[in-house]
Amino acid sequence: MAAKAERFLKSVVRVVVGILGPTFFLQSCVNIHPLPDDVVHLSTYNIVRQVRCETRKAVIDSVLGFLTDDANHDAKKVDDRARAVGQRFRQAFKAAPYDFEGPVSMLRFNPDLLSGNAKLIVSLLWNTGVAYNFDLTMMEKNDFDPEVNFLGSWTRSTLSVGLKGTFDRQRQNERQFTITDNFGDLVGKLHPAYCRNQIVEANITYPIAGKVGMERVVQDFLVLTLFGNLSGDASKDITSSKGPPSMVEQLQFTTTVGGSTTPKVTFVPVGSGVHIADASLGLSASRTDTHKLTTGLYLLAAGEKLLVEAKPGIFLGLITATGSAAERGAARAVDQFLEQKLNQTNITIQY
Repeated sequence: MAAKAERFLKSVVRVVVGILGPTFFLQSCVNIHPLPDDVVHLSTYNIVRQVRCETRKAVIDSVLGFLTDDANHDAKKVDDRARAVGQRFRQAFKAAPYDFEGPVSMLRFNPDLLSGNAKLIVSLLWNTGVAYNFDLTMMEKNDFDPEVNFLGSWTRSTLSVGLKGTFDRQRQNERQFTITDNFGDLVGKLHPAYCRNQIVEANITYPIAGKVGMERVVQDFLVLTLFGNLSGDASKDITSSKGPPSMVEQLQFTTTVGGSTTPKVTFVPVGSGVHIADASLGLSASRTDTHKLTTGLYLLAAGEKLLVEAKPGIFLGLITATGSAAERGAARAVDQFLEQKLNQTNITIQY
């Protein structure tokens, strides 16, 4: 009877799997080596490419926006010559962002074309290095948990026995690496064609495959460097941190998709003895992708010297801490503490 029940159960499993489960089992066999390509059909190389191109555009937009802003011109932070240069390049970039041959191609833009405070400030940005650390973790789970219930009927009693099986599989892949760039080289040396079709919108479902917000990172670093007294190492004494300004920000994205099905067959017992009451297949599959993008910005020593020259001309109209040395020290301590919080942001988006 047991052998007969086993043969019957195998036939039930084959039928149910053949009808309901081929896609599930095919998927479990394909992704032996989980990668982002499996979900969004975007290779790791293209994910990096999109982030670099987004950063490049953020630098260009920040520079040209600064040079052409009316408020900066009215406040004497950008003179007529620098503004005219910014307007020419902005119009050309807007019309042909991937041009590399024209006289006002971004490949030909250089801080030396500018003058006054604008030249110093843009030179600061040109001397900024950026590092992107990617930590991409992909995990897949496929579970197969069949269950069979036997029912025995006799004259005065009924006995039921349940048997369960487990065949669960899990694959995980973690890929971690670091890419480095320089803002000046991103604009002046990276061929514009590299970024053709690489500027994309935000991807709410799979964020690492879309726009990740590098524009705010670049702009906040510049503002904190110029106006926030950004320090080189906020992990030490916050009242005496020195060194070239640096900033680190970490984004974490988690996307989980999955599903399950439990097809069940119920049998009508005939006669006495042991019968199969019902049989079911417990099928489930899930995919969890956790991606961390840690971005670090660092001002070169040459840029730090430019910062000393630039600050006197850009603090017009700003409110600064005054009072005794103790009061000014307390203000600097608060400022550094807030910067430490801002510059080590961890944002988690989970679906």
